[in-house]
Amino acid sequence: MKLKIFILAAIFSMCTNTSDNASDIKIVSLSTTHTEIIDSLGAAENLVGIDSFYQTDLPIKRIDAYTVSAEDLKPLDPDLVVIAFDFNNIIEGLEKNNINYIVLPPAKNLEEVYFQIQKVGELVQKEQTASFIVDEMKTKINSLIKNNNFGKVSVFHEIGYSYGLYTVNQNALIGDIYNTLGVTNIANLEVDIYGSGYPQYTDKKVIEANPDFIIVGHSDYLNKDLSTRPGWNDLKAVSAGNVYFLDENLANNWGTTTLQLVENLVLTLGESNKKTEMQTVYLLISILVFIFIFNFGLKRVNRKTKEKI
Repeated sequence: MKLKIFILAAIFSMCTNTSDNASDIKIVSLSTTHTEIIDSLGAAENLVGIDSFYQTDLPIKRIDAYTVSAEDLKPLDPDLVVIAFDFNNIIEGLEKNNINYIVLPPAKNLEEVYFQIQKVGELVQKEQTASFIVDEMKTKINSLIKNNNFGKVSVFHEIGYSYGLYTVNQNALIGDIYNTLGVTNIANLEVDIYGSGYPQYTDKKVIEANPDFIIVGHSDYLNKDLSTRPGWNDLKAVSAGNVYFLDENLANNWGTTTLQLVENLVLTLGESNKKTEMQTVYLLISILVFIFIFNFGLKRVNRKTKEKI
């Protein structure tokens, strides 16, 4: 399947069957992120179909976004279909069937996250709610950035391993978050031939960079024990226990839970720094105790020597 990413971030045309009242618009969301945003805005009643990966108890038709066709969506009579990727060449089918759609591809930075939340807010006439959420996210994220200093630490962020080692560079949202936090992403400048922000990497490069932290944001690993990978056992992150696993949905989405993503990353790096600081303190205490014992023993030896003399 050939993947195409279409960027129609702000503009889409409405057909004659679309309701004049945007609050009554019937939406099919084939993106977990945008289903999340619509739900967070309190507009779930607009949804007549959602991707199968979104977790909700709402009685809404579940759809496999990877295989669904435009013809499959026609019985739902949607006024708008929201997509992030052109899976199964769905865009061509939507155009042939005169079904309105908007493409909001994966955000590459925090500003694009805020933009998409506000854009979805406009679609469902929840502009004020969207603005409130965005303002709150900005305030809290800016506070996290301002009040945390992780020093000169490096991180390797893994998004795939079983079918090849994949990571993030500066063009991916998580890569942008690491840069914003002042954390060195060892793959920040790695070239991605597809321009997606998710380049393929090698074990050799990870071993050479020897990062302080490894954060895994996927669930396709065969073994959570990274020390069993050839050459990884001696990595600083592995030997120090600085390997952390993010919830896959949290790591992959770029909607309203981006705040939670930043909070988790800050907490992970912060707790690890505290652990490192405590290890340093214990090391210093151990050295002082050793010096004390050594000096005490040396004095005893000197005293006994003088007594013999």
